[in-house]
Amino acid sequence: MAVNAVVTGWRRDRANSRLDFFHNGVRIGDISGAAGAEILSTVGSITSATGMTVTAGGLTITAGGAVVTAGDTAVTAGNVRLGAIETFGTTEPTQWIVFKSGTQPAGAITTSSGLGANDTTVQKIIAASTINNVET
Repeated sequence: MAVNAVVTGWRRDRANSRLDFFHNGVRIGDISGAAGAEILSTVGSITSATGMTVTAGGLTITAGGAVVTAGDTAVTAGNVRLGAIETFGTTEPTQWIVFKSGTQPAGAITTSSGLGANDTTVQKIIAASTINNVET
């Protein structure tokens, strides 16, 4: 009787000098040595029942965005930055939302509202497509 082997586990890839890991026949990542450090790269998704912590280097999402389906998005120390990051002249803020000037909306935003910025003002939009400056 022929057995259809589906790999789940580790495989040494000698051609690429790395250790691949597989789940149900799909390569989901690898570990390779670079400058004496271990590098973990994934080609799929990572699921954790207990959460995940990135302690150095940060997290970069190059496509697809970040989606939080339950819970909060929390920044406990630092800023939320929208747009290209630029430095401040003297003192960098903490616990701020920093807007880079962006494209202004046009038309109604049904059952929603929003905040944005141009070069000189912070603005709000409400469902009736009314855009106003946020003022004191």
